[in-house]
Amino acid sequence: MERRFRLAALWGATVAAVLVAAGPIGPAHAGPRPDPSPQPAPRGMLDAMRRDLGLSAAQVRTRLAQEAEAHRSVAAVRRALSAPPAGMWFDPATGRLVVAVTGAADARRVRDVGAVARTVPHSRAALGGLVRRISHRAGHGVPGVTGWGVDERANGVVLRVARTRRGPRTDAFERTVRGLGARTRIPVTVERSDQTPRQQGGSVVGGERWMPGSEGICSIGFSVTGPGDFQGFLTAGHCTLTPDQAAYGKDGSLLGMSNQGGGHSVNGREGDFGLVGVDGPGWTVSANVAGQGGTPVAVTGYQEGLVGMSMCRSGQSSGWHCGQITRVDQTVDYGNTVIEGLSFTNACSAPGDSGGSYVTQPSAPMALGVHSGGGPATCGNFGGPTLTIFQPIGEALTKWNLRLKTGSP
Repeated sequence: MERRFRLAALWGATVAAVLVAAGPIGPAHAGPRPDPSPQPAPRGMLDAMRRDLGLSAAQVRTRLAQEAEAHRSVAAVRRALSAPPAGMWFDPATGRLVVAVTGAADARRVRDVGAVARTVPHSRAALGGLVRRISHRAGHGVPGVTGWGVDERANGVVLRVARTRRGPRTDAFERTVRGLGARTRIPVTVERSDQTPRQQGGSVVGGERWMPGSEGICSIGFSVTGPGDFQGFLTAGHCTLTPDQAAYGKDGSLLGMSNQGGGHSVNGREGDFGLVGVDGPGWTVSANVAGQGGTPVAVTGYQEGLVGMSMCRSGQSSGWHCGQITRVDQTVDYGNTVIEGLSFTNACSAPGDSGGSYVTQPSAPMALGVHSGGGPATCGNFGGPTLTIFQPIGEALTKWNLRLKTGSP
């Protein structure tokens, strides 16, 4: 895939902490570095994290400071290592970044930059190779299989299966994947669930409503600018499938055009992201995302999504909810399309949130990605563990030469 070659090429350069979950890595677009001591969080963020993560106010502030420090360690680790790490994640129990490496020299380098080193047998290249073989065997999808990807903390691969949709082809594919794992000695975990992921389609402010002319109701992700005088916003690709479609704002007025020229919507292996141009009378783009109770939260840049870190998401259906990133670099089979490079969280969502904003939690919030889909356990209608899925934002910015609209925290 094109994204893999871009990823490999950029590892040789000095890379800051940017959003990447199997997508391309680009230069960091970050705001001022936060102080490692606990910082005041916007009140809405503080309240939402207390509600959704079960933390006290003091625990939230400590957690945010630890996560900010871990993100600084991510950049230092990447500069120091001789090869991409087998995995990285934030450990909420210790408040530190954990880095999986395969050799003693790299383990020493990890410790030298203040992170926790974990020596593992399988490199990132080996894990990625197994994932590519699984993708090749899966083709356009296997009934009952909802996705697969690297399991960083287990130094293996995970295959996700829906109990309610499994059949003979599902079982045969599971045996094939286990066989591939056995030949490479890479552990394969099969996660069985009753949940089947689905895409949740339903001044410009992230998380607020926008309406494609004939494709339902979706949510705004993040405002962007581009070559010339272009201004617009990123959203989900499955919200922008029709070329040159009128786009309407939350008040019903024309705000611009979706997927202009037919080359600004991706909903397949490459990802789930789309672009809407904003040129309607009275409409301008902003750095804001609708936070708790609609209170604006200004993004100051974009950043890498890291397993174990807290985040909040905003969508026009369910509003503002927080959780943790549970997996990155995952392939998801939505039934109608197979998409690579997605990230999972345990924050709740609802139909109509598609395209909405995912942000980090420091006092200078950073954009993570746009909402792609989720399971049936929606906000206010819990039927089991919540699952939401987002598309990292870096790929769209790189593909279309866009700049994220940023502001002051």
